[in-house]
Order: sequence, then C-alpha cells, then structure tokens
Amino acid sequence: MKMNTKLLNSLLIIGMVAYMTGATYAHFSDTEISVGNTFASGTLDLKIKDQDENNYKDGVSETWTMSDMKPGDSVSGWVRLRNDGSITADHLEINVTNTVIDPDGPESYSEEGTTDMDLEMILVKMDYEYRTTVKNLLDDLDDANKNGYKDLDDLETLGIDNLLAPTYHTTRTFNITLQFNPDADNDFQGDTLVSTFNFTLNQHESQ
Repeated sequence: MKMNTKLLNSLLIIGMVAYMTGATYAHFSDTEISVGNTFASGTLDLKIKDQDENNYKDGVSETWTMSDMKPGDSVSGWVRLRNDGSITADHLEINVTNTVIDPDGPESYSEEGTTDMDLEMILVKMDYEYRTTVKNLLDDLDDANKNGYKDLDDLETLGIDNLLAPTYHTTRTFNITLQFNPDADNDFQGDTLVSTFNFTLNQHESQ
C-alpha cells in the first residue's frame, strides 16, 4: 500500500521536533578557581603608661595615690595612651569603679560602714591632651550627685565617652588632679578609697 506523501512528511517533521526538544549539545568549557581567600579581623590594642613607667604596657598601677591624707590634700597624675593594634579606633571612653574599705578600728567620732568616700574626692582638674589641643573634661561631666562639685562619684556614675582615640603615632594624655574635700569630717578617718580607671578603645561609633 502506498503511504500518503503529506502524511509521511508530517510524521517526519513531528519526529524531528521531538528529537530536537530532548537533545543535549556538547560544547567547550574551561573552569578556574580562586583559592586562598582569607578573612582575618583586625585588632585594637590599647597600651598605656604613666609617670612611673618608661614603656607602654597593658596596664599601670598607683597613678594617683595619697597615703595618710588629711582634708585638703591633693594629688596629680597622668596616663598616656597609644593604639598598637592594626585598625583605627573610632573613639575612647573612660570609666571608673570605686570601692571603699572601711575597717573596724578606733576611728575617732567616725561612722563605721561609710561607702561614699568617693564623694569626698573632688576633681580639681581633668583634661585630655592630643597634639597641641587640651580638652577640659570637667565641662563634659555633670554634678550627678548634686553636692555642689564634681568628684569621683560623678565620674563613676557618668563616665566620659566619645573622646578622640589615640593611634600609634598620635598618643593622647589623660590628666587628673584630685583633692580630698577640705570639709571632709571624721566619718572618713581610717578609710581607704580604691579607684580603678578603665580606658576602652571602641571601633564602632558610640550611640
């Protein structure tokens, strides 16, 4: 039986379309890779020294000390700061923690258990030096306890923030002069105030 030519052509076209739809084609390709990608975080490394130190280190002690002090006595000292890390800090902040030691003993007319000796340590001077500029930090500190002057208790409560950060080549100097309140009474005889100054470099912007 002779097949219809038009039908045969139609079947051939349908077969070719089906073959082309399911076909895959070979082609040239070339793939390269990127190796050794390393992501290492930088460091902030604050080093400090005071008037008793020749070299910068991770911490100092006894920058401000007074022994056998009496009302009206004062002391001055400074801490110099440098960033030995690999990245630049955005700002520096300063905070203080105060602890009062009130031992049992023959304290004349004194109150045992007093914990507010930091209110009696008046900040006569507190500034921050960078290059030829001196910033008076007392202008940035409020009298938080409302006793009429600025003291270590205010500094502990509020701290100081957003100070221009030191770098390796541009150090900063923090200066303080403290005075034991001339009007301090017998409640504080024999007591000891221990203050820890914390200097913190921050990379992020302070809110």
